[in-house]
Amino acid sequence: MAARIVLTLLLTICLSAWSAAQGDLSWKQHAKLAEQSMKEGKYAEAADHYEKAWRKRTKDKALIFNAGEAYYLSKDYRKAAEAYRNVKDENGKFPLVGLKYARSLKQDGQYEKAKQEFKSFYDSYTGDSKNILEEIIKVEIAGADLGMQLPKQMDASKKVMYLDGLNSGSPDFAPFAYSDDVLYLSSTQGGKARIYRSQRQGGQWSKASLPENFPVIQNNQHYSNSSLSQDGNRFYFTICSGAQGGTDIASRCEIFVLKRKGNTWAQPERLPDYINMDKATATHPNVVAQGNREILYFSSNREGGRGGMDLWYTSRDASNEKSEFSMPVNLGGTVNTLGDEITPFYDGVDGTLYFASNGHPSIGGYDIFMSKGDGTRWAEPVNGGMPLNSSADDYFFAQNKAGSGGFFVSNRVFGSQKTNTRDEDIFEYTTGERRISLRGNLYDQTTNAALTQASVSLFEMTSGGEKLIDTKNFADGAYVFDIQSGKNYKVKVESTNYTPYEFRFTADDPELYVYGQPVYMNKAGQTVAEKPVSTNPTNTNTKPNNTTNTKPTNIKPTTTPPANTKPKTDAATTSSGDPYIVRGKSKEDNFEIVTSAPRHDGVYYRIQLVAVKKYNPDAENFKTVKDMGTMQTEFIVDKKLTRVLVGDYFKPEEATAALDLVKQQGFANAFIVQYENGERFGQVKL
Repeated sequence: MAARIVLTLLLTICLSAWSAAQGDLSWKQHAKLAEQSMKEGKYAEAADHYEKAWRKRTKDKALIFNAGEAYYLSKDYRKAAEAYRNVKDENGKFPLVGLKYARSLKQDGQYEKAKQEFKSFYDSYTGDSKNILEEIIKVEIAGADLGMQLPKQMDASKKVMYLDGLNSGSPDFAPFAYSDDVLYLSSTQGGKARIYRSQRQGGQWSKASLPENFPVIQNNQHYSNSSLSQDGNRFYFTICSGAQGGTDIASRCEIFVLKRKGNTWAQPERLPDYINMDKATATHPNVVAQGNREILYFSSNREGGRGGMDLWYTSRDASNEKSEFSMPVNLGGTVNTLGDEITPFYDGVDGTLYFASNGHPSIGGYDIFMSKGDGTRWAEPVNGGMPLNSSADDYFFAQNKAGSGGFFVSNRVFGSQKTNTRDEDIFEYTTGERRISLRGNLYDQTTNAALTQASVSLFEMTSGGEKLIDTKNFADGAYVFDIQSGKNYKVKVESTNYTPYEFRFTADDPELYVYGQPVYMNKAGQTVAEKPVSTNPTNTNTKPNNTTNTKPTNIKPTTTPPANTKPKTDAATTSSGDPYIVRGKSKEDNFEIVTSAPRHDGVYYRIQLVAVKKYNPDAENFKTVKDMGTMQTEFIVDKKLTRVLVGDYFKPEEATAALDLVKQQGFANAFIVQYENGERFGQVKL
């Protein structure tokens, strides 16, 4: 006992001496400590030292401005506003400080005062690019107005929970649901960002731990921001440098993939240079399956974007383990803004992209937004509203497997469980709704080949007749819809040169095959839809019916098509003229290609439809665009891929109009390529 008393006294004396020493520091010593803390990424400590230095030397307003900068970086918005307030009108000396002050007020939830300060800053601003600043201020004021409106429109069906057992004292972020009861996440506990795993136990999430069989990353960098492919065999994540690792977009990150081999994972493989570009960051991967394609959404500040971080996508043939991803494509100006768009999550069932942005009107810094679409065609993003969003930063939205809720990350204050905004934590939300999915595949009855360019309509059957719910075009031989429990439906499948086919079902009827419903269509008019016995619809909120699980009989194989359906030709066989070799001229598109496409003087354009291992000019999907120009091919020597293109267009407006028509025919990932004097200069946006 005596020893414990002596130790306590010694600790008290040491702490008192340290505190006294801190109080005796000069303003220069505080400033030096602040600079060192900033270099180490210890922004809260830096802010404290800068403010203490300023209080000892109030005439040096750079100190209190730097304190505001550090407070904002540490996400202490109230203290940032208090610091910036001392210099808010000195934009000549401290550029955009008035804007920073107003943003700090907004993120502290002081919306009315923030609106006044945004207007005051703009009215007094005399610097360059005032027209650009005007757009930024309009968006910020719209966000402040939204912040005053949304509490009255809060979605009461969404219940938000702070995950006590899972969250640590460090930033916790990037959740993705492996199953209903297993969650992967990233955390900086232990000094650097790493990937962790948590399991739901009795309604509570366990303390996060390192996953088993996960390879050791052979460096001292941060690894985080993970996403798992649908088949569970490819695990995408980022390796980042910088003090904050995966939690800070200022860190430089690159995307890697782990490939499963049995029960273990191989060593990480870095994705190619055209995805991980030099001097740019690529982060927040989200991988989804669409038919036989694997689509990878990610955020990057690479060249070709609209400003800050933009959302991009790339894809690969999932049936070929060795296939590489395509050149990344920007999601376009509907989604991307002059600000930052990050943390994409794509729901393939209802075709909705969830992402975070500070460039669209937000009630805080980053808000969660939703947009329906795919490729580069997106609906106007909609703010996710409250309680998903707050006056703080909200991002990393991810649905759970059941579709009855999900997860997101926020640094908001949350009652007594979270009392400050200085670090990110993971929240769970529930809607109480049940999600059932209708999925299936479409085949040619004769060849067993996947049926592309099909239109599938979903109708609800009521006592008053049938009501059209949705019509979707599918180009990959698969279809998917959300349906509701207890309702009766009809599905109608249509495709050029095939006889339409219909089938009906009840969502909860265990005698109907809802998940994976195959439809075989015949050009002669005969269609067959196989139906096994007693298989539940997709509903991850309930356990499967185990009474009977008989596999369907007489179902045609879904593997390789018969020999008579194999492609007939390879590259450079459909264009007139002798083949020649040329190399692309852009940094991202400098492959050596063999082609016999015509060469023209000056600038002209083509539409690239796809890049394939084998090219069949008689395929039905290519026939749908044959009237839009001449079909041409380019064989990429190193990759052994054939680009299929249509052209030529000599005016930008002609190429743009053709691209819209091509996408309407199902080539959602098509894009415009510019050529000059017979040489390919790569993808362009006109």
